[in-house]
Amino acid sequence: MPSLILLKAPEGAAPSKTIPLDGDMFVIGRDERECQIVIPHHAVSRKHAQIVRAGGQFYIEDLKSRNRTFVNSKEILPPSRLALKPDDRIKICDFLFRFDDERAVKPQPLPAGIYTKGRDEDEVEDSGQTTIEATQGKGNAQSLLEVTPSDRLRTLLEISTSLSRVIELDPLFAQIADTLFSVFKQADRCLVLLLDENGRARPKVVKCRRASQEDMRFSKTIVKKTIDSMQSYLSVDASNDAMLGPAVSIAEFKIRSVMCVPLASSEGRPIGAMQLDTQDRAKKFSIDDLNLLTIVANLVGISIEKARMLAQMLEQQKEAKEVELARKVQLGFLPQTLPDLKGYEFYAHYSPAQTVGGDYYDFIPLRDGRLAIVVADVAGKGVPAALLVAKLSSEVRFCLLTVPDLAQAVCLLNDQMSNGALGDRFVTLAVMVLDPIEHALTIVNAGHMSPKLYRAATDQLIDVISLDDTGLPIGTLPGYPFGQVTVKLGRGDTVTAFTDGVTDAMNQASKMFGDEALSQCLAPDNSAHDTDGQRAKNLGMRLVDAVRMHADGRAQNDDIAVVTFGRFEPGTGQHTSPNQIATANP
Repeated sequence: MPSLILLKAPEGAAPSKTIPLDGDMFVIGRDERECQIVIPHHAVSRKHAQIVRAGGQFYIEDLKSRNRTFVNSKEILPPSRLALKPDDRIKICDFLFRFDDERAVKPQPLPAGIYTKGRDEDEVEDSGQTTIEATQGKGNAQSLLEVTPSDRLRTLLEISTSLSRVIELDPLFAQIADTLFSVFKQADRCLVLLLDENGRARPKVVKCRRASQEDMRFSKTIVKKTIDSMQSYLSVDASNDAMLGPAVSIAEFKIRSVMCVPLASSEGRPIGAMQLDTQDRAKKFSIDDLNLLTIVANLVGISIEKARMLAQMLEQQKEAKEVELARKVQLGFLPQTLPDLKGYEFYAHYSPAQTVGGDYYDFIPLRDGRLAIVVADVAGKGVPAALLVAKLSSEVRFCLLTVPDLAQAVCLLNDQMSNGALGDRFVTLAVMVLDPIEHALTIVNAGHMSPKLYRAATDQLIDVISLDDTGLPIGTLPGYPFGQVTVKLGRGDTVTAFTDGVTDAMNQASKMFGDEALSQCLAPDNSAHDTDGQRAKNLGMRLVDAVRMHADGRAQNDDIAVVTFGRFEPGTGQHTSPNQIATANP
């Protein structure tokens, strides 16, 4: 008598409790009045699922339960029904049942002269799904090309050994096809198909015994059903198999007998299918052939997954090398030494949030002895921003070296970068030109945060340029007229330019460093009476250390660039040394 056997309950293994299925309908749930099979557990719905008998076949369907119903780890979607087969595992919440039907004949190795023949599919009520059944009939004993047990064992050993040696997918598929041909003597064609990113099965290899028979076409119905159900499929006589569908002509595909087995990852996720078919009516596949091909498919699925993981790892290593090369190239755009101007000291620090970044600074000596100091920030991070930095670097130098007037040079730069070079991005930019003879600093600000100026004479920290004198970012409006401002630098005055990675740096509590902390860091410590603390190098290092201390180990969320320079009293120490360049790795 058909029955359900309880294998597992929430409290652990069950003592194989048997529930006979001696009627036509059995509702499963926790409602004792409505259900024939009662599961008194809060996770089970009142009416969770039901098993019905129609034409001697038992079907199961989910009754729109809260926690769903699964058969062989596959969800049963309402209102579809699934035909139950012996040994099917039914999972309802944490309860696991096995369907048992002593009336069914379990697959056995076929004796000579017996073969399976595909029948028309029985439509399942309320569902587009179908079930595949097989019947036994008489056939010619010579029509089956049997595979001996020793051949099967040798095949598995060969394939297992081959899979452990081949690490690339294409050679692996070709080798599998050759091996399968050597075992399944009746096979005329072998296909290995993988699912693409859209979930469609695409042939990765199609191998035929004779080149003249090569045909890339295959029955999408068979492959789709095999992958969707994750069950192997066998048709001994495809000409009588309705699974191919009425729109597909057997003569067109020229197949007589076909096997199709699913390929799965180690987690049971479908990744494709393998198919063997014949074109000779006298050559047929058996249940034993299908079982062997299913075992091979398990080995192949794991091997494909390993090969993909290896390919992904190699691709990541390649990308890492390319990014490291990009980092070295980008650092090559930055100054390798600091300017050497008598009476002035310089400091610079650069730290990208990723391996490469979109912040940029430069020191550009001009022909008349003046020095251009540039600090910029390209919108975005990573490789795209770094590529734009390379473009920006060359354009900045060209404009500053060819146009003497600073404001006009920035106007030219804006027009150059507005011609599609930035795409949908923009650049904030602060350009300062220092005249070391007149101690005059001219600045043009294109949407950047104003550099801070410490006045030693008044002991005040102020903005070098006001918001009213700040122009639009580079690349936002072609032809925009930028203005410039000039200030005088006295002895002890220091200028600090920076990108928003400084003020936007966050700590573990997601609190930003902010403008107030920036001003406190740049202001002198009057209680210590430390005049050297306002020197460019000490000031820049103090700011960088303060940002790091604020982050307190949190990963950097934006690129950081800091440039400080200042005028100092002659005879108070060295002004510049190349080792003051500071570049931090991410």
